[in-house]
Amino acid sequence: MRFREAFAALMQFERPELLPQFEWGYWAATLERWRGEGLPEGREPWEHCGLTWYEHAPVHMGLLPAFEAEVLRDEGETYVMRQADGVIARHRRDGLSMPQWLAFPLKTRADLDGILARLDPHSPGRYPDDWEARVAAWRDRDHLLTPGCCAVSFFGWPRALMGVENLLYAYHDDPGLLRALCDHHLNFLRTVMERELREVQFDFAFMWEDMAYTAGPLISPAMVREFMLPYYRELFDFLRAHGIRLILLDSDGDIRPLIPLFTEVGVDGLLPFEVTAGQDIRAIGEQYPRLRILGGIDKRALARGCEAVDEELEAKLPPLFARGGYLPSVDHHIPPDVPLATFEHYVARCRDLYAQALP
Repeated sequence: MRFREAFAALMQFERPELLPQFEWGYWAATLERWRGEGLPEGREPWEHCGLTWYEHAPVHMGLLPAFEAEVLRDEGETYVMRQADGVIARHRRDGLSMPQWLAFPLKTRADLDGILARLDPHSPGRYPDDWEARVAAWRDRDHLLTPGCCAVSFFGWPRALMGVENLLYAYHDDPGLLRALCDHHLNFLRTVMERELREVQFDFAFMWEDMAYTAGPLISPAMVREFMLPYYRELFDFLRAHGIRLILLDSDGDIRPLIPLFTEVGVDGLLPFEVTAGQDIRAIGEQYPRLRILGGIDKRALARGCEAVDEELEAKLPPLFARGGYLPSVDHHIPPDVPLATFEHYVARCRDLYAQALP
């Protein structure tokens, strides 16, 4: 059985012989460490451990033209730069933390026309020059392929343009601005994605929201219902009509209060279920028996060593594998405090427990 076939079966609550496991990402510092611990140069961790991997179709759904990226201020260990997305941020040179966001391109309604001018769905360059060759190569692929990423979103995308604080104020102070932005974004997505959905068979659609933190969602369920669900319904109808059978939504933080809304509107599964935000995938699996769950393995356990990994996996995986619709992965990108040997042990132990759960 191939990985794609196994993934489709697992997401339909079947029990394929092969566990189609993959990870969502690795810090650059993690890969640097693993190279020093035996990961061959040029070889990806998923290849090294026999995992599958996922790819976003390279359709440009961001700002075109992009802003000119430039360093505005050199501060020694840090530097301030304007990024291609128009955000001004402070970065550490060693890359060991998130940037500090300082300013955003969409501040008020006066900025909207300038932003939308960079979001013309018909702009040349949305599809790469080698698109036809990629489509032909994908027909015989055995990795997972998805349309969209961070731009397929009705909270995360406005947040990327405005920043969290500005966005949250706008829901109260200028809801018309958000509706204008999201009306445009819905039409933009349907226009840009139509070709790829027509020409390629995708394994799932990927939504990125990042709309929660450790204490809960950043906005109320009522606001999600008012400002997001209408757009989800229209976009999901479009995706389903174009052959998408599985819609997965990514958000960090404690997303539990919003799960009923997401499932109501047609989200099939969620990830990554951050443990530090109180996400217990066993309890969530019991409460929502048809929800696809991806993630929920505490990355801190991998940093503590193989014994901690065994304890984490043996407590969580057997009931989730018995339930079905579950794919194990670490609850965020794998950080650099995880040794390569421990990651290898983690992958092997997931396979062992899955084999034991097969009928």
